[in-house]
Amino acid sequence: MPRILFIPDQFTDYRMWSDIPDRIGGRAEVIHFDRHEQIPWTAGAGGGFLDAVRRLAPDGSLDIVVAAGQAARFGFAVAEAGLARGVVFFYPWLDRPLDEVGSSLDDAGAAEALDPYRPVAAALHEEDASRRRDILVQVIRDNAGPDAEPGELERAVSMITDHAAEFFAEMEEAQAAGAAGFPPPDPPWLERPWIDRLAALTVPVVAVASLRGAAIGEAIADRARDAEIVLASPGLMLIAAPDRSAEAL
Repeated sequence: MPRILFIPDQFTDYRMWSDIPDRIGGRAEVIHFDRHEQIPWTAGAGGGFLDAVRRLAPDGSLDIVVAAGQAARFGFAVAEAGLARGVVFFYPWLDRPLDEVGSSLDDAGAAEALDPYRPVAAALHEEDASRRRDILVQVIRDNAGPDAEPGELERAVSMITDHAAEFFAEMEEAQAAGAAGFPPPDPPWLERPWIDRLAALTVPVVAVASLRGAAIGEAIADRARDAEIVLASPGLMLIAAPDRSAEAL
């Protein structure tokens, strides 16, 4: 059977994929990287990470690597190393700004979009970790929307709860660096952004992008030799239209 490796976004885990693995389970072997290995978020997508991928597919027989959000650089690295015959990006995070990819929100619109999430920033002043976590969960519930399915909402709450500590730890680090006036050093992957090397990939590329992020999909299509773009705005669990997403895979 074809093998598909899933790499989730930061502060999430295998649960973010909703029921996509179940939809393709009868036609492909699903491997969740994070259920076997730690994702090295603060390191590059080089030797250690690729060694872990090789352990999961010792014969190098991955058919597809699927990466979400900030895991895009890891998905690209797998394909670049010849360990997968295709790569699918879900709402990929670009390692550097692109002139053709600008924000669709002006300053006022961006401020309005952030308003519902301000309690999360305020939670940094809470010394009790459980209180911080409760605030984060409440924000998720308050912004889920009336159409959110109860089962999906509870899955999202469970996932966010489990990753709340690492989420706030990164926010604290950024806040401390800003207060000290010393911005943190550039992460190692900025030295060789994956978007700048995309044209060298010889395998097919699929990018699932939101309607607001369509420019990111277009930037990927312009650079990749063989690319297909799927436009679908993300839902509560970051995955939109699981049936279309499974079909794309």
